[in-house]
Amino acid sequence: MPAFTTRAYQTGDEAAVLALLREVLGGGRGFDRSAAFWRWKHFENPFGPSLLTLATNGEIMGLRAFMRWEFRDHERTLRAVRAVDTATHPAARRGGVFSRLTAQAVDEARAAGVDVIFNTPNAVSLRGYLKLGWTSLGRLRLLVKVLRPLRIAAALVGRPAPEDREPAAALPSIADLLGHGRALEGLLAENDRLTGAGLRTARSAGFLRWRYGQAPSLAYAAWWTGPEPAAAAAVVRRNRRRGLREIMISDLWLGPDGAARAAGMLRELARAVPADYMVAYAAGGTPHARVLLRAGFLPVPRVGPYFTIRPLSAAAAPLAGAGLRAWRLALGDLEVF
Repeated sequence: MPAFTTRAYQTGDEAAVLALLREVLGGGRGFDRSAAFWRWKHFENPFGPSLLTLATNGEIMGLRAFMRWEFRDHERTLRAVRAVDTATHPAARRGGVFSRLTAQAVDEARAAGVDVIFNTPNAVSLRGYLKLGWTSLGRLRLLVKVLRPLRIAAALVGRPAPEDREPAAALPSIADLLGHGRALEGLLAENDRLTGAGLRTARSAGFLRWRYGQAPSLAYAAWWTGPEPAAAAAVVRRNRRRGLREIMISDLWLGPDGAARAAGMLRELARAVPADYMVAYAAGGTPHARVLLRAGFLPVPRVGPYFTIRPLSAAAAPLAGAGLRAWRLALGDLEVF
């Protein structure tokens, strides 16, 4: 491969970068890899614009993207970035593009005051991250509720799923949930308290509008108890995998008496929406995990994303040895990115 240089992303690079991402990563899993999605993800994020570094030798040969994020617990806020959209042109592989871009991006993140880098690599790329100084905290164990076992069994053995003529159900839009201003603020505050010790995404009204209400090509809906979402609410997204209809619980929030009412709320959701299964995640031992288990969700062994981090500051250094027990993540923190 010819020698290459690295530089920061510029606005005029958009078309070439999108072409590289489509060639290397494909069109996207459940979303359109469009210019609108790129701008939403990297430039409209309320946590700030992404750190974007390119490798070029006249043409763009590689991209390293660190997407800004924030986590908080009851005492502190940690500035984070998520490693996303890693792409090396096929002609430049084994030429040191990935490692050089990563080293530069890590230096820039540290200089920008970032406390920790996190991401969810697949089993193949995990080895490369470990060699570059990342720490694996383990695999997030997904929880699944089976709704149509015959259709799932057919898909698992490669046969067409039995025909299901149930009509699609309409769900309240995410805008309906976000429009409940004061009730939603109270719900989120209580949810933070119930979540207990552990790092969780720093949610605000602006973040929720961006994350669930403005994502191009992704349709989120909502489900809650009562006339207002004071007790419990869920952000959901319908999806298809291997021809099966999935309901993803992207976020689950519990209010003062939510733990008592949320399991019933989720069972009502399963009856209302034609689907083959539901999937969720909650940290073990939390009220959210107990609610999901009461609602009929079961842990699935060896299924779920790997979660890796690289602490950059003294404040984040203890996280490398704390394991997953230090985190309170939701699927909405991990999917589509």
